[in-house]
This record gives sequence, C-alpha cells and structure tokens, in this order.
Amino acid sequence: MKLLTYAFLGALALQPMTATTAAAVETIQTSYVNLSEVTSQNTTTRSVENALKTCSSARGWRFSRVAPGKLLGKLTVRGKHYVEVDVEFSSQAFKISYRDSKNMKYNAAKNTIHKRYNSWVENLTNDVIFCLK
Repeated sequence: MKLLTYAFLGALALQPMTATTAAAVETIQTSYVNLSEVTSQNTTTRSVENALKTCSSARGWRFSRVAPGKLLGKLTVRGKHYVEVDVEFSSQAFKISYRDSKNMKYNAAKNTIHKRYNSWVENLTNDVIFCLK
C-alpha cells in the first residue's frame, strides 16, 4: 500500500510541471476587427494607419509601411523576445497576422507560439480600437 501511495504522490508531483510547460504555448490567433462594430465614427484609411502607428508605441510596437493598406509591425520585449506581424487595413477593418518571431517557442507545424504573443496582439488591437473611438 505504501508503494502505491508513493507512486500516486509522484505522479501528482509531475503533473503541475507538465501542465505548466504545456500552458506556455498557445495556438496563434489572428486578430480581425470590423471597425463598424466597435466605433460609431467614420474612419479613414489614414486614421486607421495613424492609430496603428501611434496608439501602440507606448507598448513598444514600431510600424513601417510596406504597401498601401499594409504595415509591418515589430515588437521587442526585454531585449529578448521579438515578434513581427503583418497588418492589413482599410477604413472599414484591420487584420493582424503572425509573420515571424525569435525566442517565442514558435512551432509552424502545430501553429503554436508562446502564450504572451496572443496577449501582445490583443493589447495592440484594443489600443487601436480605443484610439479610433
């Protein structure tokens, strides 16, 4: 009976470590926002681009235009984690998609990445919406 108890306790001790490791990555989310659903103002392509570039700068995002209606966003966190996103935008909507990363546990086959990536993109999305309201 003692051996069975130790085996059970040993299994419990390993479980949190496995769960923590698995929780460190999530499926990569693409953010799509239909602006008519989140703001009552008429937006222009220019105002959406300006919101993307300025409202996110406090969090460290940097954007450069790669084509009309398309931006490349870059974020470095604590000098260690780096992500790039593609942003397509118009006066009606914007979409943020994963492009590249370093030190983010990215797995192309599983479409997973460190869980903080999704929260960074969610914060970016919310910042832009807030600026456009």
